[in-house]
Amino acid sequence: MAKNTIISEKQVADMRVFTVSEVELDKSGRRVHHSIIRFCGTASILAITKEGKILLEKQYRTPIDRWIYEIPAGKIDKGEDPTHCIIRELEEETGYRPIKIVKSFEAYTSCGCSDEYMHYFTALVEKIPEGERKLFPEIDEDLEILEVTPEEAWKMIEEKQIVDAKSIMLITAFKAGLAGFEK
Repeated sequence: MAKNTIISEKQVADMRVFTVSEVELDKSGRRVHHSIIRFCGTASILAITKEGKILLEKQYRTPIDRWIYEIPAGKIDKGEDPTHCIIRELEEETGYRPIKIVKSFEAYTSCGCSDEYMHYFTALVEKIPEGERKLFPEIDEDLEILEVTPEEAWKMIEEKQIVDAKSIMLITAFKAGLAGFEK
């Protein structure tokens, strides 16, 4: 196995949620350069209603210039617990709260270019009663909430209506009984 050592890392851009760095790497005596994205931690949730429906969000994603269907997710604030993050995001984005929540798994999202590490949850959820909701979508979030059966979600994946990796991973894990969750 080749020995790899990071020699230097220089931040070249500081964005709101991530930074971009140029890294010089010694790969068994060869010097190579990589551009990498340093990203905050993130969390996502497969939210299932008492009626057995999956909550999906339809939202516009600028990098791909299109509207997509995906599960609720968000960035973990500095010092915040991933479970607290996803409960907050669930309320902000959908107006639902968890009744039962389990951590399904954790994974790097795109380790070829980023260190983003996502925590994946599955939960039984209920609508927050009128007047009790405290958190709402951020000003730049334009969301439409859909409730679909697991079968409809799977068909949406097959028909490429759901093309978001985190959503496909959690829906697939749930369908296969690998999400660590029984309703």
